[in-house]
Amino acid sequence: MTIDALTNRTKRILADGLFFLHSIIYLFVLFGWLIPGLWYLYMVTLMVVLALQLLLGHCFASEWEFALRKSIDPTVAYDYSFSTYYMYKVTHRWISERFIAIVGLIFLSSSLIINICLKLVLG
Repeated sequence: MTIDALTNRTKRILADGLFFLHSIIYLFVLFGWLIPGLWYLYMVTLMVVLALQLLLGHCFASEWEFALRKSIDPTVAYDYSFSTYYMYKVTHRWISERFIAIVGLIFLSSSLIINICLKLVLG
């Protein structure tokens, strides 16, 4: 089944579901370290997000969400960057996709290193 075969209502529901899932993962990446019982899940999530960023330059969920939204309204300017697009929606200022990517890579890498070192030292 192609995107075109779906109704706009179905596309919107799927796009909103992807946005919600993406937001939950985003928050977990930022604050998952606060839940020690989920440490292993947090580490796996950081590694998967880092690998996606390094290999694809974006998350495939962004690509799916943007394809759905673009098929509803072709005039909307989506660029496969969840952070850049929604940061603009909140602040009404464009933040460089390159800046977001660099900050993201630094955050993900340092989070992994810090968490692994603390786990080794503190047990």
